[in-house]
Amino acid sequence: MEQTTSGRRAFLKAGVAAAGATLGTHAVRAGEHAAATAGSTSVPDGAAFDVIVIGAGFAGLAAARDCAQRGATTLLVEARNRIGGRTFTTQFAGKHLELGGTWIHWTQPFVWSEVRRYGLNITESPGFNPDTIHWLAQGRLKRGRADKVFPLLGEGMRKFCDVDGQSGRTVFPRAADPFFSKAVAKYDDLSMQDRLDRLRLPPDQRALVGAFLALDCHNDPRLAGAIDQIKWWSLGDFDMETMNNKLGRYKLAEGTSALAHAMLGDARVDLLLSTPVRTVRTENGTTTVTTTAGRHYTGRAVICTVPMNVLKTVEFSPPLSAAKMQASHEEHIGKGTKCYIHVRQKVGNWMGYAPFPHPITAVWTDRELDDGTLLVCFGPPDKLDINDESSVQAALRTLLPGADVVSVTGYQWTEDPFARGTWAMYRPHQTTRYLDPLNAREGNVFFASADSAHGWKGFIDGAIEGGVRAAHEVITHLKG
Repeated sequence: MEQTTSGRRAFLKAGVAAAGATLGTHAVRAGEHAAATAGSTSVPDGAAFDVIVIGAGFAGLAAARDCAQRGATTLLVEARNRIGGRTFTTQFAGKHLELGGTWIHWTQPFVWSEVRRYGLNITESPGFNPDTIHWLAQGRLKRGRADKVFPLLGEGMRKFCDVDGQSGRTVFPRAADPFFSKAVAKYDDLSMQDRLDRLRLPPDQRALVGAFLALDCHNDPRLAGAIDQIKWWSLGDFDMETMNNKLGRYKLAEGTSALAHAMLGDARVDLLLSTPVRTVRTENGTTTVTTTAGRHYTGRAVICTVPMNVLKTVEFSPPLSAAKMQASHEEHIGKGTKCYIHVRQKVGNWMGYAPFPHPITAVWTDRELDDGTLLVCFGPPDKLDINDESSVQAALRTLLPGADVVSVTGYQWTEDPFARGTWAMYRPHQTTRYLDPLNAREGNVFFASADSAHGWKGFIDGAIEGGVRAAHEVITHLKG
């Protein structure tokens, strides 16, 4: 097995620095992205704006753009040295590689409107429509044609989501309106594992469903609320193949960074990179945002897009609601690993599944390379050391015997102080307790995040949904 280069090892081991380094404050007008790394500091300490947006992920980008396009002077403040939040496009073998959020679909209304607005294109992850599937069941490796295995998985998932005898349709009759039905509260105390245990599925089907649940919650299914999986089922039109295609088949051909920069470049905003926020204080109708470097900026309104798991690290005055703080201290459970594995073999369109606590819950072909295959791999927290190619190879060989790992590339989002997790999957009770409070305005401060979207929570689409909503609320507030 060949070792990765020292540079790639350094990237993995210094993952926090790659996305969260404090390199000094950089200011740049939208459309002048090259200047962001040149050290421009054109925003003076004490500058005043109509709107300050905290966080330049997709929620913040949408909010900042929409506010600026409606005539509000807007400052966008980002803790990292780049925009994009929990998305991060890099290069591998001359192709785009997404280390964070990746997949989109034309039925996701907010992100698809942006794709069309900016003339972007999509491409496929071939392994999410595989020819063959391997899976572990009761400690044994099973193999099958996808056209035989997927129906078994799909029927298992239908049973899992059929809590009401109608495939979950009475729970989420309107997928983007999560509280339209009062039945949500009836099932919000149920964990994914509780629901799976009640079904008594045959061993192969149970293993496939268990692996799929562990992939979706990016953790131990015992910690995850079943209601989130039922919500995904509803968003997927109550059909396994349709849900699969929406979850992981299509991605931006130009990369998520291309969309992020297109949105930023579409309005005149001031951008501060490498600028973590320490406090947000409102007095006499004006809100002051203070950075960890001690610089101050004032706004008539603030839009906070800080992720749920990170919200507790920012000091607010007046203090945030008890519900917001409790949600942040509890945290959502999306905390697993994602990495790309370059193997020497040509494996074709292949997918592998293994239930928790296997270190790899799902892995599939991302693309064929001249010298092998690039696989994208997901696993639960603290089970797979992506800095150790030998351990990755050992875990992969339980699903793909004989796999020869050339290199491993990934990013450790749970160690990133400005993410503290991956996509948001809630614990039991968190949907009914925290979803609406996380979005609620508090004085001059408005909130938006993929972590609290009503539609595609945890997805790029959900982030844009939150940003668009918050911008509308802010402009209405400023006009009032």
